[in-house]
Formats: sequence, structure tokens, C-alpha cells
Amino acid sequence: MNEQESQAAALDVYLERESGLLPEAGGSALVYRAVPGDYLRRLGKAMDVDCIQTDKPLADELSRFGHVPGEQPAHPVRLAIVFATKHREEVLYHLALAAEHLEEGGTLIVTAANTLGAPSLERRTTELMGGVVSFCKHKCRVFHAVKRSDRMNRGLLQEWRRSGELRRIETTGYFSCPGLFSWKSIDLGSRLLADSLPVSLHGSGADLGAGYGYLSRMALERASGIKVLHLFEAERKALDAAKRNLAEFESRCELHFDWADVTAGLGVTGLDFVLMNPPFHVGRGALPALGRSFVQAALRALKPGGRLYMVANRHLPYEGEIQALSAAVESEVQDSGFKLIVARNG
Repeated sequence: MNEQESQAAALDVYLERESGLLPEAGGSALVYRAVPGDYLRRLGKAMDVDCIQTDKPLADELSRFGHVPGEQPAHPVRLAIVFATKHREEVLYHLALAAEHLEEGGTLIVTAANTLGAPSLERRTTELMGGVVSFCKHKCRVFHAVKRSDRMNRGLLQEWRRSGELRRIETTGYFSCPGLFSWKSIDLGSRLLADSLPVSLHGSGADLGAGYGYLSRMALERASGIKVLHLFEAERKALDAAKRNLAEFESRCELHFDWADVTAGLGVTGLDFVLMNPPFHVGRGALPALGRSFVQAALRALKPGGRLYMVANRHLPYEGEIQALSAAVESEVQDSGFKLIVARNG
């Protein structure tokens, strides 16, 4: 099992073990960074369940199981659950939101894999809520606390809430927030690619895995001939940031912000160019096939003669994938552990 599956399984065991945490009938539950799992069926028998998940592949998977992710409900909830992620500031932000959204006497549950810093999160939750009850299973910790306003650390809650919100980052000048790739510094590979983009870019293009819009903004600043630009990004919070970061270009260029799983296809064709710094990790594990699927999606969206501009870690073998799809590598430059590739389609 991966970390998400382990956390879901541990949570289900905990809910069975601590059956008193679930009301016999009524009430509502709110799950931050929800993932599929048997725990949802258990919750659904007792409560109305709202799921928060801004990652498109996971949101789609939840929808197939009948849990369409949405926004926080307007009313307080009886139970709030937080799934840990690798982004510590984001988890603390979700803990603060969950604590705020709970009704008095409501229960906060955290499920965290040991590899995601479960012991530290348990200590931080204790600081916030005034105490927790803890359980270990599937190399995870699951712990809960009851909301008592007179015991809650309000200063800590406000600090965690502020630190997780979308805001302009002083060191980069871009709007961003915890949970996004390279959220408070410009990724070196993306910077190398941006510096190499030609001023001759024109027509219609796409930025795959666009994040908070750094590559798109650099391309638009450099090339006035870009008329249409699609930003494809699986993390909805990143697109919210990208809209802020590219707002000044909306009068000049037709911008599309697509919350999408690139590996499922783009739904656009005939593009003049594609830009990308493809991911090759899922969670904390390396998955080079993810990057290869980005290459496939890019080349299938390009018109004949269209060009792919990409950066990748030097050891990742994307050239074979490019050639297998009848495209040609026109140039390749290696720099600082990365390689910059320009490929011509068809």
C-alpha cells in the first residue's frame, strides 16, 4: 500500500475500534485531502460526508465512488478528518480549518503515515487542541481530539491558517501557497527552461503541469506572438494562483485554465508549441512513467511541425519516447543536472 492507502486503511480500523466517535444517526463529516477507502462507507452509514480534494486524479476517483469533492459546507460539522500529505505547512493549515469548522464538542481526527511525520503531527495537534487519543496501525498513527474552545490554542490556529492561504510570496513575487510544487522558490529546472524559450513562440500553445503559472508568465513576457495559451494542471489550488499571476495578460492573450489530469489526454489538438517541466513523482515515490505520459500527451496535441520545449532531470530517458511517437529531438542541452529538450512533432 502507498501512504494514502495506508492512511485510509488505518482510519477505517480506527473508526471501527472507536465506534463511539460516530453518531448513531445525523450530523455531518468533513474530510480534508480525502482519498477513496472503506472508511467513507463507514462514515456514510452514520453521517453526511463532504470531501475536500483539489488533486484532479484523486477527485475523479472519489467521484466514481459517489463522493464528488466540493467546498467546505457553510454549517459547522460534527466530525472533521485530516489526511496528512508531504507538505507540512498544508497539513497544519488543514488542521486549523478543521478546528475552526468543528462545532463545540465535535471531533477532529488526523490520519498520518509515519513517513509523513506522524509523531510530530500528533505533538502539533496536541498543542492546538489541548490533548489527543492516539492509535497505531499500518505504519500510521491515527489520533483524535475533541473541540473545547477554552482549551484551544487560538494563536496557533490563526498562525497556521494564515501560513496556508494563497498569497504573494515575497521571495518570488508570485502568488502561491503550501501544497504546490516549489511553492516558495522558483524551481531550477523551470528557470533554465524559461531562460531558453525563444521570442518566436507564437499562435496557440499549452503549459502542461503549469503549477502557479511561472513558465506561462515567462513565455508571455518573452513572446508577444502567443495568442492562445492553455494551462493544464492537476492541482486546483495551483490554478487559482496561476489566474492571479497571469491576470495582466488576459487582455492580450486568450487564457484557458484547465483543471485536468494530463495523463488522461488534453482534449486539444493543433497546438503550435507545448512547454513543460513534467513531474515524475507520485507522493514521495519516483514514477518515471508519469513523465513519459506527459511527453505522449504533448506530442499528440501538437500540430505537424509544432515544437515541444521541456526540461527534465538528466538521467530520465525521454528521448526514446519522443522518437517512438515519430517526433525528432532537434536539440538537447545539459546544465546543472538537467537537460533542455526541443522536439519537433511529425
